[in-house]
Amino acid sequence: MMNVRLLKAKRVERNVKQKDLATVLGITEKAMCQKECSEVNKFKAEEMVEIVKALNLSFPEFDAIFFDRELTKCLRRNIKT
Repeated sequence: MMNVRLLKAKRVERNVKQKDLATVLGITEKAMCQKECSEVNKFKAEEMVEIVKALNLSFPEFDAIFFDRELTKCLRRNIKT
């Protein structure tokens, strides 16, 4: 489940408008709103990469927004084995 509040908070914190992200992703502002407001992650992998770049997200921020910190949990498990 995507953390829509955290995505919006990071976008606002970095002074990036929804319209600006839509332009970066090559989608309409309406499509961006629908993707950003849905708790189901509707972003394609390529779009997530562009969002990371546009918002200058750290890996923990990216993981928290799009993967509910599951990537970090998997990595920690793999390191322990």
